[in-house]
Amino acid sequence: MPLDTILLVDTSGSMAGRGMRELKSACRTFLDGVEETARQTGLKENVAIVEFNQRARIVQSLTNNYSSCRSAVDSLNATGQTAMFDGLMEALKEILQNGGVLRIHGLVMTPRIILMTDGQPTDRAGTEEAKKKALSAALGFGPVGWRQCGLPHPVPIACVGCGSCDMELLEAIAKLTNGMCVVGDVSELSTFFKRQVLLIRFAARFASDMERLRSQLALAAFLQELGEAVEQAEVEAMMRLLLAMVITSGGDDDEDERPALPQGPRASGGQRSLALPPGGSSASGGALGLRPSPFPSPSPSP
Repeated sequence: MPLDTILLVDTSGSMAGRGMRELKSACRTFLDGVEETARQTGLKENVAIVEFNQRARIVQSLTNNYSSCRSAVDSLNATGQTAMFDGLMEALKEILQNGGVLRIHGLVMTPRIILMTDGQPTDRAGTEEAKKKALSAALGFGPVGWRQCGLPHPVPIACVGCGSCDMELLEAIAKLTNGMCVVGDVSELSTFFKRQVLLIRFAARFASDMERLRSQLALAAFLQELGEAVEQAEVEAMMRLLLAMVITSGGDDDEDERPALPQGPRASGGQRSLALPPGGSSASGGALGLRPSPFPSPSPSP
């Protein structure tokens, strides 16, 4: 079965104009990349498009018909507010109804969600209530709540924020789901989406070699080979996301065994990254203004 990826995208009114142009370009970059991965490696990736504005809807269910996905992307329009909770619920529904796990060379991998937003979530009860609801939804994808939601395994969320996004909220969502979180200018969305494609291409190449698969050095070398000069902090975040997706590496597919996630220091990369909290440190970054989430590396799922 192919890998499943949900593109959960903010199409609220604040994304109008340049924001929507950049978002659509990034989604097309992602789709071009997964199509190329299928040609190069035989690894197909099912993609779904879920949008949230004043409401949420599944624009395109999981499919490897990339022409249909491109048409879905072209249909997106910016309007209304930012119903992030509803978007997360629609993503959950799509995974429950149509999702599965990838099996390749003994490696078993869960679906993932790529969440993009440029603002704060909204709700009739106010912004703080909207944040609480978004966090409660995210909890259901992570190691604490996946069983209660009916998921077969935890599902990590890769968050990318730009504009006036709520950085702390996105970091918390990444933490709750063993995902990753980066921020940058809206013009950098395509870079982030491309690197998400390359992460899976890396997994396809080293699916039968767990030592290489969980090596940050191997990932950095692979990205550099493909022309991506990625800061160490972002490599670490990408590896954390990848290993959160790995359920087993051979043996009994019924066991929920996960490799240990990498340990390492946290840093801030990129001139566009937001200010670190008190006590943080910074480092100049590469093309993507990365600020990885300042939380301890998550433990393997129970």
